[in-house]
Amino acid sequence: MRAKSPCCPVPAPAPALVLLLAVLAALLPAPAGAAAPEAPAWNLTIFHTNDIHSAFWPRPAAWRDDGRPVGGVAALSAHLAAERRTAAPDLLLDAGDFMTGNPVSRLREDGVPGAAVVRVLNALGYDAGTIGNHEFDLGHAELVRLAALVEFPLLAADLRLPDGGAAFREEPLVLDRGGLRVGLIGVSCAGMTGVVTAERLGPVVLGDQAELVRAQAAALDPATDLIVLITHNGVQGDRALARRLEGAGVDVIVGGHSHTRLTEPEVEAGIIIVQAGGNLTNLGRLDLRVQDDRVVAHAGRLVDLWTDDGTAELADPAVVALADRYGEQVQQEFGRVVGTLAVDLRRGRGETSIGNFLADALRLRAGADVGLINSGGIRRNLPAGPVTALDVHEVLPFGNALVTARLTGQQLRTVVQTNADAAVGGGRGILQISGLSYVYRESPQGPGAELVEITVGGRPLEPERVYTVAMPDFVAQMTDEYLGVGPVRAADSGETVDEAVVAEFVRRGTVEAAIEGRMVRLEPRK
Repeated sequence: MRAKSPCCPVPAPAPALVLLLAVLAALLPAPAGAAAPEAPAWNLTIFHTNDIHSAFWPRPAAWRDDGRPVGGVAALSAHLAAERRTAAPDLLLDAGDFMTGNPVSRLREDGVPGAAVVRVLNALGYDAGTIGNHEFDLGHAELVRLAALVEFPLLAADLRLPDGGAAFREEPLVLDRGGLRVGLIGVSCAGMTGVVTAERLGPVVLGDQAELVRAQAAALDPATDLIVLITHNGVQGDRALARRLEGAGVDVIVGGHSHTRLTEPEVEAGIIIVQAGGNLTNLGRLDLRVQDDRVVAHAGRLVDLWTDDGTAELADPAVVALADRYGEQVQQEFGRVVGTLAVDLRRGRGETSIGNFLADALRLRAGADVGLINSGGIRRNLPAGPVTALDVHEVLPFGNALVTARLTGQQLRTVVQTNADAAVGGGRGILQISGLSYVYRESPQGPGAELVEITVGGRPLEPERVYTVAMPDFVAQMTDEYLGVGPVRAADSGETVDEAVVAEFVRRGTVEAAIEGRMVRLEPRK
């Protein structure tokens, strides 16, 4: 409540005088050197996250020499409270992929894996979100059960069923914030079928995002002052979608999937696009001034989620308590030391030391001739020193089954050709390999690779021989992408890829791996 004036009331000027003064003020030029009028005050703030990947606890900032602690849900809660002190009425939105990355996403409560993740997100008070590709990592049936525990709307208009019905929530949402009517629409990942296996996707099919959003925006427009679209397309996909939505009435896209740190908003086809990196390193903040059914001013930034900057006391005790409880459970189940690394194992383009070790582990565990693992499935480096089951899970968080397939030498040659072509083209990550080596160069005939030599187990590849190949089920099901040989019949080994690697650590005790020249690229022929 404002304090009353200590002075006596001053009589109001006559209405005619007020009108005359207003007209004169409008006609007279501003005095020289007069300050420009202040920018309009913000009337909505959108806080946003994406690609949380169950990163619920602080970690050292790998990009800093001092390893300053950053991230986690307690830090998110604290910084959110601090930022709200200077914010307009706000929304808190998430753009998908809150699952997978830490084994907290595998903890079961009430028989539902991932329930711990959802209960923390509920406690944080999200207003809405969407479904990312990694929400399907435990399969469609488990996602349906998990989504039922989410206390905020998960909007995914493009996830459909074969009969045309909605697989999850299709309807948009209208929320009132400070008298501003905000329409929220959600779509998932337009490239879903390229990153989620058909088995895990279940009956879900994808609708055309632009068509669905245009229809929903047209219906929302008369009843709203602002329309916000939540997506999981990646920043390139959001730019393309914005161009297709030009003039549709969408004002803002809150995106995810590509883990892009947009330190300030982009504008594409008149639509503001934001994204906040990933793994709870940052909180996104977008301030808006909305007037006459349009955004007349905006400003955005990323808030670093440092844990040592004096904001910790602002964290919601309920969020902190949940994070502590689930952290203890994860340590009890996954905190045991399983082996020791003699050297750092690192990711990268081409053959890598960590890729060689992991492919070796899958091949040896399955008793196969060849081991394969997709580079994109290797999610972090491993430093030298003790290794826990938790470390292995964070390297291989997706719960993929270890499977084997029997391929002829000719088929295996096609696999090698596909891998070498990918290395030359640079369009996607390659398979890391074990028990197999090859030499190649860029083809003089055009895009792609020319194979010079292929060996299996140190012997030349035999085209008619049948080889046993171990790989994650993701690779076996994405054969067009990785193998180039069409569908393969895969046999389940009975354990997951991360379980196989843990077993290999236990078997060896101390592990040492290096780049060995399994994939040798020669200079092009002149």
